[in-house]
Amino acid sequence: MTPPAILIIIPTTAGPLRLRALTPRSGLPASAAFADGDYRPLPWSADYARLCAAGGPLARLVGHEVGPHELRLSGSFDAGRSWEVPVGLAHGLTARGHRLVAEPAEADLILWATGAVDLDLAVLPGDYALLDKIERSRSLLAEAPRARLAVLLPDGPERAAAETAVRALGRPEMLPGKGLTAALDALTRPADPPVAAEAPPPARRLRRLALPVGALAAAGVAAMVAFTPRSVPSLSTKEPAATFAATTAAEPPAREPGTAAATAAKPPDADPAPAPKAPAAPMIHVEELRAPAGSSCRRVAFGADAPERRPVPVETADRFAPTRLAPDLCGIAVRAEAPASRIEVGPELRAAALPPVRLADGAQGYFLREGGRQNLVYAVQAVTEAGAASGPRLVHALTR
Repeated sequence: MTPPAILIIIPTTAGPLRLRALTPRSGLPASAAFADGDYRPLPWSADYARLCAAGGPLARLVGHEVGPHELRLSGSFDAGRSWEVPVGLAHGLTARGHRLVAEPAEADLILWATGAVDLDLAVLPGDYALLDKIERSRSLLAEAPRARLAVLLPDGPERAAAETAVRALGRPEMLPGKGLTAALDALTRPADPPVAAEAPPPARRLRRLALPVGALAAAGVAAMVAFTPRSVPSLSTKEPAATFAATTAAEPPAREPGTAAATAAKPPDADPAPAPKAPAAPMIHVEELRAPAGSSCRRVAFGADAPERRPVPVETADRFAPTRLAPDLCGIAVRAEAPASRIEVGPELRAAALPPVRLADGAQGYFLREGGRQNLVYAVQAVTEAGAASGPRLVHALTR
């Protein structure tokens, strides 16, 4: 099987870069990184050379000395170490025979990875601005809608929200985020071969038996020899007549009146598989606040028009279905099922919204700020007046 052609994306807070080429260069004194169209090494090339040095981290990843390489990127950035994970995986992929491509249209697989590594190739946790990088990568990923997408997210404060945002893209393969070796193994693991369909049993052929019903009848041979004087003796013979009976096909025996052919006993019906249980009704109700047709979120937020309220369904026992940040989404309303309960809302939603307002039915309305329409994940929980939890903690994501 031909390995997939892979496009490697190096996300940055200024936008995604593409790894355009990774080429061995025996004439270079050390490995160096360059931007497209520039002969000057990038400022962090010295760190890249250390990563590729004899006995360095990449030598342990690929199993041999790496040697000097030219790393060519579609653009430049000045500082940071989050390039180490995607560049390290690029070396591992080429060492295992995979082909790297520079354009989304050429890719069978897109690798989106970020993070720094230590001497043992473990991915270092940290604040990598994951949500910002994902948002800035959307247009590039949209250029290859049929390509598979593999994503490595390091641990950090935004990892959970970033994974939700990535899964909203609809096609991610999440790679192990703890170390390069496990991620590389997951990327290069061969797919299971398709299971061949079992050949149908050969059709039975009915053989018809031919039975002889006649016998061979032979006539005797009469010979008469007549001797006459001064004559040549003559011999007269007569061939016997033989009769052969034609073979006929055996017919099945006639069925006696009142009898029936035996039939196989019908096995009892198997018990039907139990239907999956629907998620339990939550102690909290979440609704989308949307601008009605012909209105706007500004008019809704200032009370000129009433919002349309659409319930958010429960996806699992601890999670609501994600809500898309469509232009008509003005905010979120939350309310507790028990009248004596109050609701604690996570800081992610509070920071993205105006101060909450009390709606007519007692729900809290959180109208999004103009600059708060970003991917986020927040939690809600019903608590008693004494502050004790009175229901499960539920998670809800807003995604583009």
